[in-house]
Amino acid sequence: MPAHAAEPLSPAKGTVLLTISGNIEQTNAPGRAEFDRDMLEALGRKSFKTTFVMSGKTHLFEGVSLRAVLERIGSKGTVIRASALNDYEIDIPWDDLKYDPLIAMSADGEVLKLRDKGPLWIVYPRDDHSALRDDIHDSRWVWQLNRLRIVRP
Repeated sequence: MPAHAAEPLSPAKGTVLLTISGNIEQTNAPGRAEFDRDMLEALGRKSFKTTFVMSGKTHLFEGVSLRAVLERIGSKGTVIRASALNDYEIDIPWDDLKYDPLIAMSADGEVLKLRDKGPLWIVYPRDDHSALRDDIHDSRWVWQLNRLRIVRP
């Protein structure tokens, strides 16, 4: 069992940026876990530089490890279904956690805003792993991320 999963999850005090449902142990709303910016940042900041395919440029992304968020709520599954504000949805295999993707909240020192495809992105360290430099993994970069659903077979 993840270290943090036993601790109750406090209710979000600010604007909810991320809602997680499905196979999770900790909730702070009926059937789901809701996170505001402060709650995400409390899980520990992480950053890396990597190339964003759409711009062709390297950017410094900062946020929180997707794995840390999932561990905090005691999630177990085989698939992470990620959804965006524009209803884009994609299934991310649990195995992708080995690459330690980031839930980015800023890029190049600027907080991601809605007009920048924010406030949250799922970002992979594609420059660190040649296996991530393909269309399949590029499609798992989810901007305007707002929901995750933990799915079991």
